[in-house]
Amino acid sequence: MNASIACAGDGATRLLKLSGELRHDNAGALEDLIEQWFDHGDGAVNEVIIDLNDLTFMDSTVIGLLAAITRGLAEIDAGKPLVFSSGSEINALLRSLRLDEAMNLIDQPAQTPAISLSDCQDGESHEQVSGPSILRAHELLMGMSEENREAFEPVVELLRANLRH
Repeated sequence: MNASIACAGDGATRLLKLSGELRHDNAGALEDLIEQWFDHGDGAVNEVIIDLNDLTFMDSTVIGLLAAITRGLAEIDAGKPLVFSSGSEINALLRSLRLDEAMNLIDQPAQTPAISLSDCQDGESHEQVSGPSILRAHELLMGMSEENREAFEPVVELLRANLRH
């Protein structure tokens, strides 16, 4: 299954649907979208609903980007994102990294408003996330729990070393 990042907005509510296999090398549109939602600081986004029901795989960079959504909402005191995911492997992964504590994880198909989703990739379906962004995503994951810190510290140190060269 191809990777797909679809989104929609209705007022201050944003809908996001991730499908297929998302990895650092095809998640650039997700990174751009998150920056667009939260970098302005204007409070235009105060609720995010995420549908992961058709997501079959995500690497740690994509998980870090989901953590960036939780952080973005927390920084504006907007609460936790609502995440619909009925995939047992995806849910186990989110729980193992403690993201279920930073989001409202609902183990069922999405119940989103009747809004038409559109492709958020602007024709660049394989846009790669940059090295510094991969590092930031993993640093966010490290901050979620002590277990994550221990698991991702070697990766973060390696990324930092590679970025210095």
